Amino acid sequence: MIDWANGQEVGFSHFLTLGDGIDVDVPSIIDYLAGEPTTHAILLQMDRVIGTSRNFISALRAASRNKLVLVLKSGVINDGRIKVDVADGLSNADLAFDAALKRAGVVRVETSDHLFNALETLTRMKPMRGERIAIVANGMGPNALANDRLIRKQGQLSQLSPETVKLLADKLPGHWNGMNPIDLNVDATPAQYADAISILSKDPEVDVILTIHAPTRFAPSVATATEVIKAVRKTPRNVLTCWMGRETAIAARNTCNSAGITTFLTPEEAIDAFMYMVEYHRNQAVMRQTPAPYQLDNAPNRKRAYDLIQQAKESDRDYLTHAEACHLLDLYDIPTANTHYATDISAIVDIASQLGGSIAIKALHEGNIYPFSYEKHERMRWQDLALDLYSIPEVRHSATKLAYRVSERYRSEQTFGFAIQQMKRGFQSLQINLGITRDAVFGPLIVFGVGGYVVDSMADRKVMLPPLNSALAYQLVKESRAYKVIEENSDWLERDIKNLCDVLIKLSQLAIDLPEIKALEINPLLLNKRGILVIDVCVSLADPMLPAVSPYPEHLTEFIQLKKSGRPAVLRAIRGEDEPAHLEFYKQLSPESIRLRYFYSRGVPTHQELANWTQIDYDREMALIVSAPKLEGEGVETLGVVRAVTDADNIKAEFSVVVRDDLQGEGLGVVLMEKVIEYCRAKGTLMLAGSTLPANKGMQGLARKLGFKNSYNPEEDVVDMKMMLNEPSEDWQRLRLQQ
Repeated sequence: MIDWANGQEVGFSHFLTLGDGIDVDVPSIIDYLAGEPTTHAILLQMDRVIGTSRNFISALRAASRNKLVLVLKSGVINDGRIKVDVADGLSNADLAFDAALKRAGVVRVETSDHLFNALETLTRMKPMRGERIAIVANGMGPNALANDRLIRKQGQLSQLSPETVKLLADKLPGHWNGMNPIDLNVDATPAQYADAISILSKDPEVDVILTIHAPTRFAPSVATATEVIKAVRKTPRNVLTCWMGRETAIAARNTCNSAGITTFLTPEEAIDAFMYMVEYHRNQAVMRQTPAPYQLDNAPNRKRAYDLIQQAKESDRDYLTHAEACHLLDLYDIPTANTHYATDISAIVDIASQLGGSIAIKALHEGNIYPFSYEKHERMRWQDLALDLYSIPEVRHSATKLAYRVSERYRSEQTFGFAIQQMKRGFQSLQINLGITRDAVFGPLIVFGVGGYVVDSMADRKVMLPPLNSALAYQLVKESRAYKVIEENSDWLERDIKNLCDVLIKLSQLAIDLPEIKALEINPLLLNKRGILVIDVCVSLADPMLPAVSPYPEHLTEFIQLKKSGRPAVLRAIRGEDEPAHLEFYKQLSPESIRLRYFYSRGVPTHQELANWTQIDYDREMALIVSAPKLEGEGVETLGVVRAVTDADNIKAEFSVVVRDDLQGEGLGVVLMEKVIEYCRAKGTLMLAGSTLPANKGMQGLARKLGFKNSYNPEEDVVDMKMMLNEPSEDWQRLRLQQ
C-alpha cells in the first residue's frame, strides 16, 4: 500500500496495525485520526467489529463528517472455520455491516484495487452536483464497456440537453447519433477531447465526465492528456480519465496523476470509481438530510405494549400469540386486519358464516408462530393457509384438511388453533414485507422489501439501523425493489410511500421501546387504493438488546414556564427535524450575540452546518433547546440552546449557550445550564468547561452563580469557566484533567 501511495503521489501520515486490539481499539484510533489535522482520509481494513458496535458507529460517524472514511472488510465469504450468526430473515450477516457503514456516512469498498481507486478518486473529488455521468471515448467499444458496467452498477447516464447536442455535433464526426455515451470516432484529435469536456461542463444535466482514450496515431496518449488537463482546469465538474493500453498509456497516466487528475486503466475501473463517488455523495446527503416533522406521541399505549411483552415473558414464552402480535401493532397505530380465532372446525364454520364473502384460514402452531420461520422450512407457509374460500362447504373442507395436516406434524400443546379473516386483497393490491430483526453485533435492524409467500423475500430485503426518521425511512423504501413495483403500479405514490414510511418509523420506535423483541415480521402488508393493512404478523422475544445508534433521549423532556411572561415551553434534546426552526432562531440573534457565542462575526449557517448542529450523536454530544409554539402563526420556534460536546473518554465536556436577544431576563440561560449540568453529571463526565470573551460579563456572572470557577486565559484572551462534576477514579483520568 505504501509503495502504491509513493507511485501515486499520495502520502500516509499514519500506518497502523492493531492485531487483537487488546490495549487500543478501532474506535479509539478513529477518534485520534479524526482529530489529527494532517489526516485527510482514513482507510480501514477489518474482518469484524470487536467491542461495542455503538462505539464503532459513533466514531465512524464523527470522523466522516469532516474526513473521507473508506472501509475494506475481509471475511465476507464464510469458509466454516468461524461461526457467523446471521439475523433471522437476512441472507448474510454482511447486510448489517453495510447498514452500519451507510448510517455512519462511510464508503465500503470490495477489494484492495477498489480501495486504491476510491481513495484516489474521492480525495481529488470536487463537490458533487449530482449523480449523472457523460462518457466520451474514441470508439464504440470502450463506450460499450463503460455503459455496460454503469448499467450493472445501477448508475445514471446524463441526458444531454438539445443545446449541448448541437454544440457537440458541430465539433464531432457526422456519424455521431447525438446520444450519450459520446463516440468521437477512432480518428479523434486531442482538440476534440478538449472541446467535448468544455461543452459538456456547461450542460446542467451533466455532473461528472469520463473520458476514455485508446491510443491511435491520430491522437497519441500524451498529446491527448495534455489537452485534457488544460480543459479540466477550466471546468468545475469532476472529470475522470481512462487511458487504455500499456506502453504509450503509462506516460499519459503519469501526466494526469502529476496534474492531480484521477486516471484508470480500464473503463470498468473508472465506472466503479464513479459509483463510489455516488455512494459517498448519497451517504453524506442522507446523513445530513433534514427530516420532515414527525411526532409519535402515544405514551399510554407504549406502556400497554411494555406490559404485553412482560406478560408473555412471565408466561415463559419467547413469542407473542397471533392475537397479541396484532394487538401490539394496534397499540402503535399500525392498522391490522380484523382477525377471528377458533379452536375447532365448527367454530371456524360459524365465524365464516357471519363474515360472508371470501374467507382465509391460517393454522397457528409452533412452526409458524415465529418470524421468518417459513424461510427456514420451504413451502411450510403454504401448507398452513387456505385462501379464497367462497362457500361454507369449501370452508369446512379446507379447515378439516388444515387440521389434519397440523395434527400429523405437531402435538396438541404445540398448536394454537386457527386465525380466520375475510380476504382483503382487493384490486391492484401490492404485498410488502417489513419488520424487525436482530444482528448479533449491531442489534435491532429494520427490514423492508417485497412481500408475499411465492417470492424469495430475502433477495430484496433491505435493512437499516434504528432509530429512523422520515428521511431515513424514505431512503430504506427507495433502495428496495419494492419501490420500483410501487412506483410502476400505484396511482397514489406519494400517499403510499408516506404510509409505508410512517409504519417503518413506528416499527423503529417499537424496537427502541421494547428491546426484548428479537424479531417482528409483517408479511404481508397490503398496499392498495384503500391505504395499508397488515394481514399477518409474528413476534419473537429474547433478552433485551440495545440499538447500535443512540436513540432520541425522550427522558430529558420537561415542560417549563418562562420566568417573567409565564409562557409555556418545552425543554428537550434537539433533533434533526428542528433544522428549520434552528435557522430562524439563528437569524433572530443580534450580531453582538453571534460574536459573543462564536468569538467572531459570521453569516447565516449553511445546511451542512445546521445538519451538524441538529442531527447529533447523543452518545458524544448533547444539545438541549427550549421550544415553544409561535405567538403568531403556526408551528414552533426555538428560544434558546445549550450544547455540550464530550470527549471520547468522557473526561471533559465543552459547553456553549445562547438565548434569543428578545428573551433575555426570562431565566432561560439558568434553566438550560442547570439542565446540561445535571445531564453531564449523570453521564459520569468529570468536568464541564467553557470559554467566553472578557466582554461577556453576563455569561461570566451566570457561570459564577451556578458554581463554575472563572479564570482569565491571557494566551487566548478568553475567560475559562470550569466545574468539577465527578471525581476521577483512575490515575490516567487525573492526568487528563491536568492537561
